[in-house]
Amino acid sequence: MNKFLFLPLLFILVNAADAAMFKAEEFTLDNGLRVVVAENHKAPLVKHMVWYQVGAVDEFRGRGGSAHLLEHLLFRGTKKVSGDEFNQIMEKNGAESNAFTSYDVTVYHQFADVSRLEVLMALEADRMQNLNISEEDFETERKIVFQERKQVVENNPASPFGERVQQMMWGTSPYGQPITGLSEEITALKYADTLDFYHKYYAPNNAILVISGDVDAASLRPLIEKYYGKLEKRPVEREVPAPQNEKLHQTLQMSLPHIVTPRIVRAFMLPPREQMQNLIYAYDILAEFLGGGETAELYRDLVLKKRLAVGVSAGYNYMTRSNTVFRISMVPDTDKEFEPEAAVQMLNVAVERAKKALTAERLEQIKRKISANLVYLKDNPQTAANWIGYMLSMGFSLDDVQNYEDKIKAVTLEEVKQSFASLATASDITAVLLPESDNGGQNE
Repeated sequence: MNKFLFLPLLFILVNAADAAMFKAEEFTLDNGLRVVVAENHKAPLVKHMVWYQVGAVDEFRGRGGSAHLLEHLLFRGTKKVSGDEFNQIMEKNGAESNAFTSYDVTVYHQFADVSRLEVLMALEADRMQNLNISEEDFETERKIVFQERKQVVENNPASPFGERVQQMMWGTSPYGQPITGLSEEITALKYADTLDFYHKYYAPNNAILVISGDVDAASLRPLIEKYYGKLEKRPVEREVPAPQNEKLHQTLQMSLPHIVTPRIVRAFMLPPREQMQNLIYAYDILAEFLGGGETAELYRDLVLKKRLAVGVSAGYNYMTRSNTVFRISMVPDTDKEFEPEAAVQMLNVAVERAKKALTAERLEQIKRKISANLVYLKDNPQTAANWIGYMLSMGFSLDDVQNYEDKIKAVTLEEVKQSFASLATASDITAVLLPESDNGGQNE
């Protein structure tokens, strides 16, 4: 199973969704469970997702990996469904079932024929409060999570670079720690601590149920009440990570083995979403303008025109409970003479050139491109459910979700220019990843 989600995946979602193109209805059960049902009647299929409002940022210091390990344990059985029976039932019903953990949420999701929806609900509601695992189950899954960290993360040659950039960006904030936890933290996790984490955060009033597909809210509500309505609410307290307000300008140069191609990352720490208000949509547009594919300004400049890079991208992440982050990444063309400082300067100059290309006409082109990309949601209940869940989990209203495309269309040229200019005064990191052979070590 692909069980944890890294932050960069969120950038993809930001540029690929708009809930205004489907019919969605919201209601809340007496026990606090928030429910959104999105209709899509093009095929007899349904996406069923439970979004718990808890993730890696909620872990106690030194117990990294708790949220991810608990996610694994929920596939180990309850008082009613023991051992691997959960997965067996899913398979018999032809359902795709998986889960992922991020910094702010832990999500369990299934995709199946709509006739199987009641089975999905019964199983998911059961494990919301009836987890029943032995210490032997705990030890087995802890070893699996440890090996997952080793194989998926530590065997990735670029992982130390990514984790170091994240830590420098966020400092002592829990967002600076890896979602998986460090290897030594995973081995130190305790059975009782993990169960405490479950009882503290897994409750209907700390979850959002999103169902998207060949369904409607009126007919589904009795079924949702039947399985989820009986669950007891619990007092849940989550701390909001303090925003990063200190202005820092940091550099990192890291050389690692097995790295073939250098990489340059420029990351800018911006205020939390609540302070940004509608400017978040301007930054969405700015990311598309600078690095949204082969028609983006930096790609046309550095890859197609000057042939100084083989890849350029940009992204804006506002899916956190703390600061928002804007990133620009470049993969230089190593067939040309490469020198790190010169390559960074080359990227910075290209960004300055891009400012002159930001016109009213280009803005309208970008808006049309984003709108075209949003059409995919009409035919895909999976992407729709994912988008709704993320937005609501990060504090957006359903109206915000429904009106995303309108918000994009309302962005003015001055707002995009204002967003562009603010990068110059933001805290930032300039990070360069090099093959180890280039200087034989690590340099910060």
